[in-house]
Amino acid sequence: MPDTRIPRVLVLGATGRVGAAVVRELEATHAGVAPVRAARSAATVQRWIDEGKEAVHLDLDDPDTFPAALEGIDRLFLVTGYTSAMNHQTKTLVDAAEDAGVGFLVHLGVFSDKRSTDPHFAWHELVERYIAGSTVAWANIHPHVFMENLLGINRLREGRMVWPMGDKQVGWIAGDDIAAVAARVLAEGPDRHAGQDYYLSADLLNGAEVAEVLTAALGRAVPAVVLTPDELQHMIDAGLDATPAGMDAAYAASTLVWARQVYEGRFDYAAVTTSTVEDLLGRDPVRLGAWAAAHRQELLDQLS
Repeated sequence: MPDTRIPRVLVLGATGRVGAAVVRELEATHAGVAPVRAARSAATVQRWIDEGKEAVHLDLDDPDTFPAALEGIDRLFLVTGYTSAMNHQTKTLVDAAEDAGVGFLVHLGVFSDKRSTDPHFAWHELVERYIAGSTVAWANIHPHVFMENLLGINRLREGRMVWPMGDKQVGWIAGDDIAAVAARVLAEGPDRHAGQDYYLSADLLNGAEVAEVLTAALGRAVPAVVLTPDELQHMIDAGLDATPAGMDAAYAASTLVWARQVYEGRFDYAAVTTSTVEDLLGRDPVRLGAWAAAHRQELLDQLS
């Protein structure tokens, strides 16, 4: 008798921007799968259950929580925190997923060439090599710079767009597009997507160009402060700038390595846009101007 059970999709990071958006996409547009939220907070899990949603307790730093969380799970969306702990977390979680019989794993990675020397890019590449060596079917999603970073690590400083990479451009992608692609891949499953790497980049812009887009979208002048990585480091050393509070120190150091390598041209291979959103979703990706308009108040709060 054929298996008519709806695949259950465990979504890690369901309290974060991307994970929560993936759950919303699955619920809104993919009735053929059942999303299951995961969180490390027992109170959050209980609240979801009280609301009639499927939810499980999973703490990436505690492998003992994995077997129960993965019981009956068919597909897994893997997103980890931005720390070197992602290596231990993913190794133990992939092992548990194999043991639990999970059939398909979708990993949220970075826009790398699989030969990175930047630490946090290398961490993701290690993760992907380990996943590929497992018996679980997999797909990787490789977003370029999140537009949402303009509300966080790349937030406006004193109303200015600070860009420590000279005139170098990078790709930008909206979180909603990342989530929509991830949800489509998870819903359609391994028969269509196993072994695929999906790269996401909608706009190719440097700091001055981002400032121009924000100025037009907000109707307020957003000047660009264009620096070199050395100049940014001098500002940090002098206490004139700082990484966001709570950011893992190793990851923070890695972002400066990335900025330097972009400035030096070592990421020129990534100075591209891709058609992934159009190919998988049949629509145009969200451009930075539209994203800024949708997040207008959050950005304006940075100008006040």
